[in-house]
Amino acid sequence: MTDIAEARSKIDAIDTAILELLQKRNSAVVSIAENKYRNGIPVKNQERESLHLQELLAKAEAMGISPALTAQLFTAIFTDSRSRQMSLIHGLDASKGGTLEKIRVSYLGTRGSYSYHATHKFYHPVESRLVERGCATFQEIISSVENDEADCGILPIENTSSGCINEVYDLLQNARVHITGELTYNINHGVLAAAPTALSRIKTVYSHAQPIQQCSQWLHKNLPEAIFKTTSATTEAMEIVAGLKSPEAVAIGCEDSAPLYGLTPLFSNIANQKVNITRFIVIGKEEITVPVTITAKTSLTFTTQNRPGALVRVLEVFSKRNINIVKLESRPRIGNREGLIWAETFYADVIANTETAVLQDALRQLRDVTGDVKILGCYPATAIPDEA
Repeated sequence: MTDIAEARSKIDAIDTAILELLQKRNSAVVSIAENKYRNGIPVKNQERESLHLQELLAKAEAMGISPALTAQLFTAIFTDSRSRQMSLIHGLDASKGGTLEKIRVSYLGTRGSYSYHATHKFYHPVESRLVERGCATFQEIISSVENDEADCGILPIENTSSGCINEVYDLLQNARVHITGELTYNINHGVLAAAPTALSRIKTVYSHAQPIQQCSQWLHKNLPEAIFKTTSATTEAMEIVAGLKSPEAVAIGCEDSAPLYGLTPLFSNIANQKVNITRFIVIGKEEITVPVTITAKTSLTFTTQNRPGALVRVLEVFSKRNINIVKLESRPRIGNREGLIWAETFYADVIANTETAVLQDALRQLRDVTGDVKILGCYPATAIPDEA
């Protein structure tokens, strides 16, 4: 009988060979992404994927391999391939036709923040090219792009638990940047400590204001007497707790980042909503062009006249053209003129491409029934409500 150590050695070698094959596959994905970008071909080809999966399932069955395992494995591979292609296409467009050797990215916090993880998710096909810049504020992220200190920035804009991040919406009103991409990231808030400690000993909780708000129910129930201290980012909270080394202090942050700061997760997934997803936008100084064959989202702002039915007329512009509005928010107008202190700026996300005649026509009509109209960006749509 084969010695178990020898069998395990063979398995290890096979697993390494599988990884090497995946690496070769990823190299082929780069060529496919470049070809699709040059020729305006959609990233997702459902017919091709379905047909190829059926072929693989038939081969797996003939080889005695579980069809369920095969389907699960290749569905994950296909999903990763699409993600890689979208990221590469973003890089191609941002560099005006050639992949950037280095991509300078600004995000909130430092290594281990949710924005850090979102950045690496979006750019994971080209991680080796990233030059990272952690920022203390949203304004710093935007300014770094405006001043050519970064090629792009990652900004959280809304969360399924706490809603829109108003500060980002307000900053975008006058920012000299364009939205060039988007992604969603699953948030897992955990209670992190320097060492295992009893719940009853915890007196101080450090975190960014958003996680504290998103975990309010658990915190009220389990730590009603605790003092909450807000930080500029969850990573700052983790740094503080790691430095204190106190059984009375904990941080609320990304559980996956705990090892980076030598912290111990005490409680996991404590958010009010167990499905806790943050949508991030990618910003750049130059706008990008999305091929019309790729599903695109356009973000814009507009103001309305202070009279009955003004907003209805705006909505009709899109409705009559069968353009889906997937996001509509209002915020106080920044820099209002005297007498317009209560004027509102509306933010809208629509599923449409600025390169198409239908949206161009809608924008012309929109300018007739609104005040200021500003296109924040047109980019590949990857986060659509009820479809993401």
